[in-house]
Amino acid sequence: MIRVACAGDSITWGFTIVNRRRNSYPSVLQELLGADYEVRNFGHNDASARFDADTPYVSKKAYRDGLAWNPDIVLLMLGSNDTKRRNWDPGVFHRDYSALVESYRTLPSHPRVILVAPIRIFQPFNIPVMGLYSETMEGGVRPAIREIAAEKGLELVDLVDLFPDSKYLMDGVHPQTTGARMLAEAIYSKVKW
Repeated sequence: MIRVACAGDSITWGFTIVNRRRNSYPSVLQELLGADYEVRNFGHNDASARFDADTPYVSKKAYRDGLAWNPDIVLLMLGSNDTKRRNWDPGVFHRDYSALVESYRTLPSHPRVILVAPIRIFQPFNIPVMGLYSETMEGGVRPAIREIAAEKGLELVDLVDLFPDSKYLMDGVHPQTTGARMLAEAIYSKVKW
């Protein structure tokens, strides 16, 4: 049995998805990967990669549980909440995201860590939803995750082009059932092959 830990924020957790236990991207990924894999959802709403953010992922039970599970594969998708003005600092983000990656890489299972650069943030009427800024995602967070993947020689799933518009997103940020399936399918192709 190959253990797959989905670490992330509300997009991973399945915020706003009807029947998230069945329709969140980790649940759909389990369906796609089949019986040889066990996929668990270690998402936490509002989580950030920064250790001193308003909701640091490293301070949450989901993070501790994911480490304790000693997974074989880690899918790390954080960064959307780091686009908040009070959370964004390029140097601190790079430092803390890198440290977070290393906390998984040094587990006894020596997991395959796959970085997932999050989906786009859409701002209806140019108003940031929940304080999340698309320009910070595209000009700061996404390039930083690409850079960290290159520095550490890690696999990267960059979801920049997954949603060309907000059609499958409830609020410009969170995928609904169809969007979560699209997200799982994009990640599945990387995990499986």
